[in-house]
Amino acid sequence: MTFRGTMPQGQLYDGPGQGQGQGQQQQQQQQRARHPSNLYHQQPSQRPAIPSPQTATQTAATLNGHAQHQNAQYIHPAYPQQPAPFYTTAARNFSSYNGAFEPVPTPPPPPPSAEPPVQFVNPSLLQQAAPSRPVTHVLSASPTSNTMSPPISRISQLPQQTSSAQNSPRLDERRLSSQGASIKTPKDARRPTSRGSVANSPILSHPSPHVETLPLLLCIAEDCFVRANTAAQNVAKSMLSDEVMEHHKLVATGLGCLEIAMTSNKLTPRLEARLCLRYASILMEETTNIMEAETALTRGIAMCEKHRYIDLKYSSQFLLMKTLFQRTQKAAFKSIDGHIADCTTYKHIHWIYAFRFLKAALHLESGTAADHGAIENLRKIASIAEERGDLSIYVMAMLLEGLAHLGAMKEDWNDRVQECIAQASKLQLDDSVHLPPIDVLLMLLDLACSLHQKSIQVAAQKLSVVQTKLDELRHSPDWAVLSSEVLLPIRRLPNSAQTISNDTRAVLRPGDGGVDYLVLSTLGKQEAYALAYVFNGIVALYNATTLGRSSMIWGETIRLLEGTKPPPLPQSLPDALKQISWARGLACYAHVLVGMQAATFCDWAKVKKCLESARECQPPGGHQETMTLYLSGVFFQGIAKLDVALEIWNDERFEIDRKGAPRNTRDHIDSELSILAALNRLWILQEPGYRDDAEAAEVVERLRPLCEDNPDSELRTAFNLILATVMLDPPLSINQVKWHIQHSVSDARSTMNGQCLSIALNIMRCRFFENVVVVQALKSAKAASAMAKKSGNVLWMSVAEGMLAQSQEIQGAMDDARAARESGVKLANEALAKTRI
Repeated sequence: MTFRGTMPQGQLYDGPGQGQGQGQQQQQQQQRARHPSNLYHQQPSQRPAIPSPQTATQTAATLNGHAQHQNAQYIHPAYPQQPAPFYTTAARNFSSYNGAFEPVPTPPPPPPSAEPPVQFVNPSLLQQAAPSRPVTHVLSASPTSNTMSPPISRISQLPQQTSSAQNSPRLDERRLSSQGASIKTPKDARRPTSRGSVANSPILSHPSPHVETLPLLLCIAEDCFVRANTAAQNVAKSMLSDEVMEHHKLVATGLGCLEIAMTSNKLTPRLEARLCLRYASILMEETTNIMEAETALTRGIAMCEKHRYIDLKYSSQFLLMKTLFQRTQKAAFKSIDGHIADCTTYKHIHWIYAFRFLKAALHLESGTAADHGAIENLRKIASIAEERGDLSIYVMAMLLEGLAHLGAMKEDWNDRVQECIAQASKLQLDDSVHLPPIDVLLMLLDLACSLHQKSIQVAAQKLSVVQTKLDELRHSPDWAVLSSEVLLPIRRLPNSAQTISNDTRAVLRPGDGGVDYLVLSTLGKQEAYALAYVFNGIVALYNATTLGRSSMIWGETIRLLEGTKPPPLPQSLPDALKQISWARGLACYAHVLVGMQAATFCDWAKVKKCLESARECQPPGGHQETMTLYLSGVFFQGIAKLDVALEIWNDERFEIDRKGAPRNTRDHIDSELSILAALNRLWILQEPGYRDDAEAAEVVERLRPLCEDNPDSELRTAFNLILATVMLDPPLSINQVKWHIQHSVSDARSTMNGQCLSIALNIMRCRFFENVVVVQALKSAKAASAMAKKSGNVLWMSVAEGMLAQSQEIQGAMDDARAARESGVKLANEALAKTRI
């Protein structure tokens, strides 16, 4: 072990005037033998310096070569007396030191007849000696140490004070030859005593080993990625510039370490292929350097083909297809088909599933989910899975096909979705297919299909089943709260080629018992509960007996999404941003739903609050932005700011072309909002200050092909109500008005829409029983008033009460008419007060 101290610069004592005689020297040795511990109790200013082995060699040469230079030693200039000789003729028992520079207990003292041992000065005391000088000497505690001896080039630089030492680097040789004396030392003396011992220094025979930095670089890179991924969820929520910059620094540092390791030319082939895959995956997740990722993947694939690393080759190709899809979708689909053909040829079933599911996911992302290629791809997966007995793969393929049809919303979408649900449900008695995420997602798909069909009673029954299932899985260990992955088991054929390993865990994971797993991302546990709350609120909107119960349920959805969550799993920042965007989108949708229901109650203050909350949490782009814009138009129209409302309804996002098709045809939600915006604009055009019969007629002609045969019964109801009230030029006949009112009433009753039914009954009373003295007119007015009270809309309640008072006056019931009119005036004032916010 080596300790390093500050070696003060000393000088050589020459001549008898400066040296000491042999008698005096022996007397001092006997005195130090009687008091050997005095060295530890000296003050720092009086403590002798420790000579180096080279200085001791020079001293021996001086003693042997010149009589006048006897006993010359390397000492501290401030020390007044000559220190005791450090090297003696007897073998020295050197103590060893541990890593903390703590001296190991010395052996017991020798008998009195033996020469007293020389003791080391405590290294901690050496560090207190003054003055401090640069380190020029290293004391070797063991001749076998390979890091303690100074380099040969530093021996000639030792400080020399005599002229002869300055003129010659071989001072010890010259003095030995001129003096003719010799100093004998035992063979086991632990110091270099001759030129040969210096030549055989351990620094030459045992050089310090080279420290390999490649593993250190890889560890640093992974540590940087782990730190960045652990904090990604918090960074995605706040998106503060300092936190984002720190995240980017960590990722850049990790990528730099991987890049240096990849260019070191010291990697084994498999490690190089793994690093290429890891490097490209980080580039794909965290950066936009698509070309560099492709270059790294191409290099890794070439390495895998050369050394036949099938698992890494498929993983690299899988990631390369995702990279290629960002540049050229058509080329990506063509390349995936080639890989599927290769896997089919070699019967690598695991990777057939993986590439086909990747192709289906890319079709879903590109917006062509219901095209022939995507549907055929999913059906091929189901066919292979059913043939091999991979039932969970089969159910997932059917589920994705049903979601594709639901997203397309074509003419026969309902039949196709129900067929997929039936194919997946026929295996419900098999326990192997009952994975919690798949079961819940299948139930939610079935419930959403019923809600689209406006089958409220059926939807209520399915909702109770979903709630029961979620209650069972609330504390189930089979469905983790944080995980959004589902592992689909795949049967492993005996004697099949091993194409998966721990390096393919992102796509395929090896399992036990002859079963492997395909890894897919799906809804997490918290997201599934949030969706269930949203559907529950929609069902309660039709069936609830308590006004505003839906708003309470949607409020629970918002609290669930914005509440405290357990620490998230490590993930990349883009993935965290996607999750945050999805959660904010659902929260924005819930705020819009609460605002819409508040608008039906004329609670415009709450509508304004919901509008502000929706704008804060809405993700950029998407249909949430269009929904928020639609809610703002409803708000301004409700508080009688018709100029602003008309400007919103004329926005290009709500534009319908002359052929009757909405401008945004990719998303049916935006298409339906465009139709509703046009219907609201028609009612504003009936106001005397905004009356425009030509524009109203043009809007009606554009809406007619979209609404008359629309599969959504509520859109048809709204269109019939509008046509029953607007004044066109030429006006509609009484039979046409009667036809529109009848259909609106029947559709509202079938969908259990109390708001639309209330409006339809009031319109029917106004158009058919105005100033008519018949019993049917009074019954119609009472029915409209009762339904308006159930709807909770104070504005339509005031209208219904006014028409009821008029019918009662005609019938001669003046007291009832007076009470109804007072109630109507009170409700009208209340509705007016709610608009003043």
